[in-house]
Amino acid sequence: MYSNSKVAKAVRLATIFGVSAAAAVSMPTFAAEESVEEVERIEVTGSRIKRSDMEGANPVSVIDEVAIAKMSVTNVGDLLNNLTSAAGNATNTQTNNGGDSATRFSLRGIGEERTLVLINGRRVVAGGGGANASVDLNTIPTSIVKRVEVLKDGASSIYGSDAIAGVVNIITRNDFEGFEVKLNYGESGEGDGAQTGIDMTFGAVGEKGSVVVAVGYNDQDDVFMGDRGFSEFELRAYPDGSTQQGGSSAPPWSNVDGYPGSAPTDDNPLADANVTRGPEFGDWRVRDGGTDSYNYNPVNYLQTPSKRVYANVFANYEVAEDIQAFTEISYTETRGNRLIAPEPLAPLVFFSTPAPYAADNYYNYMYGPRDQNGNSYVLNDWRRRMLETGGRANSRNYKTFRTVLGLEGDFELGERSFSWELSYNYGKSDAVERASGYFNLDRVGEAVGPTGWLDANGTLIVDGDGAAVMNPSNGASLVCLNADGAVIPGCVPLNIFGEPGTDTQITDEMLQYISRNYDTTELGENRQESIQAIISGDLFELPAGTVGFAAGYEYRKESGSYTPDSLILQGTTTAGSAVSTMGSYSLDEFFVEISAPLLEDKPGIHRLELDLAARYSDYSTFGDNTTTKIGLRWMPVESLVLRGTVSEAFRAPSTPELFDGAATGFPEASDPCADIDSPNANCVSTGVPAGGYDSNGVEQIPTKVGGSFNWGEDYALTPEEADILTVGVVWEPEFLEGFSTTIDYWDIDLTNAISTVGTQARLDGCFSRGEYCDSITRFGADSAVPGTIINVQDYTVNVGGIKTDGIDFEARYAFETDIGDWAVTLDGTYLLSYDKEIAGGETIDHKGRFEEGHDGMFAKLRSNLTIDWSMDDWGATVTGRYIDSVTETEDGWWTDAFDRKVDSNFTVDFQGNYQASENVNLVLGINNVFDEEPPFVFSAFGANTDVTTYDVIGRFIYARATLTF
Repeated sequence: MYSNSKVAKAVRLATIFGVSAAAAVSMPTFAAEESVEEVERIEVTGSRIKRSDMEGANPVSVIDEVAIAKMSVTNVGDLLNNLTSAAGNATNTQTNNGGDSATRFSLRGIGEERTLVLINGRRVVAGGGGANASVDLNTIPTSIVKRVEVLKDGASSIYGSDAIAGVVNIITRNDFEGFEVKLNYGESGEGDGAQTGIDMTFGAVGEKGSVVVAVGYNDQDDVFMGDRGFSEFELRAYPDGSTQQGGSSAPPWSNVDGYPGSAPTDDNPLADANVTRGPEFGDWRVRDGGTDSYNYNPVNYLQTPSKRVYANVFANYEVAEDIQAFTEISYTETRGNRLIAPEPLAPLVFFSTPAPYAADNYYNYMYGPRDQNGNSYVLNDWRRRMLETGGRANSRNYKTFRTVLGLEGDFELGERSFSWELSYNYGKSDAVERASGYFNLDRVGEAVGPTGWLDANGTLIVDGDGAAVMNPSNGASLVCLNADGAVIPGCVPLNIFGEPGTDTQITDEMLQYISRNYDTTELGENRQESIQAIISGDLFELPAGTVGFAAGYEYRKESGSYTPDSLILQGTTTAGSAVSTMGSYSLDEFFVEISAPLLEDKPGIHRLELDLAARYSDYSTFGDNTTTKIGLRWMPVESLVLRGTVSEAFRAPSTPELFDGAATGFPEASDPCADIDSPNANCVSTGVPAGGYDSNGVEQIPTKVGGSFNWGEDYALTPEEADILTVGVVWEPEFLEGFSTTIDYWDIDLTNAISTVGTQARLDGCFSRGEYCDSITRFGADSAVPGTIINVQDYTVNVGGIKTDGIDFEARYAFETDIGDWAVTLDGTYLLSYDKEIAGGETIDHKGRFEEGHDGMFAKLRSNLTIDWSMDDWGATVTGRYIDSVTETEDGWWTDAFDRKVDSNFTVDFQGNYQASENVNLVLGINNVFDEEPPFVFSAFGANTDVTTYDVIGRFIYARATLTF
């Protein structure tokens, strides 16, 4: 297993220049010709066996501390999303509507929940709003990171569930000695989106142990969509390449029913057509969807603001000879915000809640549209953008605590050496989220109902028949009346017909009654506990070397909860409805790993090694599971490694997938049963009238989502399973000193995926195949809007799978010249295929496509080119990032579906650094030097581009000073 070797020249040069600032780079570490007395054995991600060579059978890439310093990132999430192997739609702080102030990472685009995150080889508690399935990487600051190891291979036999796409292992600066202060500030070329931070690290080393303490603060300012030209308007694309400004059918100037009756005529243009006062707030007229829609983009965040404080302690102490006690303690608090456009208050059409605007409501009577006889009439479908609220705002407070306590040591039995570890890992994340700018639809219904006036004595003013007088001369205060004509206590009548920003706008008193009394609060928690015992070392000798092994036991318990307040629980407000989530599961696992040197120094075989691993898992939820792995590493000559692995992986159903309570969301989707004169039988079976129905431009469909338990007791989730193959070559030719290259082929076949079918897929499946029709609920024939969707049920299921393969490549050349030392690195990922199978056997090809409804961005090629230079106290790095063009499908009520090309994207980053003195290092950098705008992706949700993939801020200039003592 072990041979005398030292880190090769490539690693020495990587230490000088740092690993590529653009991406993780595989660093070949072959045995050098010179022998050394002793080589430190280290544990590399992908194996529990300590070894002297970093380059094993597994494809592992490393981003070291030097490389991290060459970027502007302050958290591990932003660091990882620069990798070429990132794909899909993992959220980040550019994700406003649909984001949660977290940053996540999806390796291969398989999904963030299928990428296992570790700190120092141990699991990390999930983060977010409660009952989450993946780690919030914002909680891990880069200032505590020594290196990040990314295993691009299945590893369930080594680490257990979730390690399907791979593993991210964050190695911390446990051995730092001294005192360090980092100060950083940056802002965009537009003068917004500022980022400010300070990090302080203290470390001390003694004869018996060491301690490292790190604290810090980071602040990120907001950027609005209206601050960038590409996102200022919602744009709709057409097959001829043209675009049109879109918007919402719920504008500040109101959009309401026309007078019900015969078709519109010159004498009665308001009949049977929705009417509006238009952006000019003029007389009532027939609404024009092209000019009277509301542009909601400008007031949405393009970059969400957040503040983060953190504290970390890493310590170890020798309690006896060859026995050390160790601990890791971390705490992070994040305060983040979301702001989306003010509520489009349309009770009937958008929220499936009738709230007719009464004909005898004072404001409708005075300012609403008139029928052909000049009278006010009942408005069943009325829509108003509530600008006076300032928007729908969510504030989040996340607190994440993690601690590890353990003992570790070494011992010998004869000539064999062993290491052991016993550890306890506890993690907890708490969340509080508060939301404002939403509406209580029951109170809205009262406020737009009948009204009356009270006189100075508080008596309702009525006519001779006892009916409330609409506009008396002696009215003192306007009140709401119920169906019996009685005053509704506290109710303030609502006027949607005024102009925001003028004295006719909706008043604070009106908003207080229908909105501000109903701000919501949600609480969440994730909790993780584990006990782990590991032993590793030498088993016996073979002619080619020592057989190494590792074995162990792990107990783990995962739990999560989400607790909405009574307003959300009862679905009282337009913030949506959800029920509480609470659940947990536990498991016991046993694992073993063996690495055996088969041959050494034979013809055609410099070294041949075999790796074997197996893990048995017993879950409280579904039962047991066993995964295995085989790896082979062959060195025909000292400068060449051929490697391959075949492995099984699995992912157990997570707490939210099992136990999430039902919640209502509003994803973008288009109903294929709408806007057609003769709907098919499948549509009619769900409640669509035989003569069809008009969608009225509705682009977001109410959808019930939640854990599998919402389907009832007859449905139980089972684990995902995957078969994974990797084959690679690592070459460091002797004739070209400083050059190395790595090429790895990977293939992942995932079955029994845990997911949802998707709102659009359910609607399409019902329309075309008669599937999922029982999950669609519509308004009946006696409704004012028959056929309109009330909701679609889309709870978690085992459905379909993913089959994908591709190639990772990297070439690096480091050399010295009279004008400085240089390193050039090219790395990338080429996607050969990505096919997602959904229910019904339909396969969706993702390769080279953007799929908004099916997982995001899957460019065929992503690559980074980095050039490093250093001379004396000066250094510079230039990084070019390339994302290949993709195809998207644009589909909406305004056009038939068509494919269009999304342009490729290339950005350039620059950083210069100067070692001003032994204790002071200065950095000046520019991200996106040429201020390249992201390409238009019209089918993406918000901002007219894919905010999870592209840089949307533009040129960003930053400075950093590091002081060390």
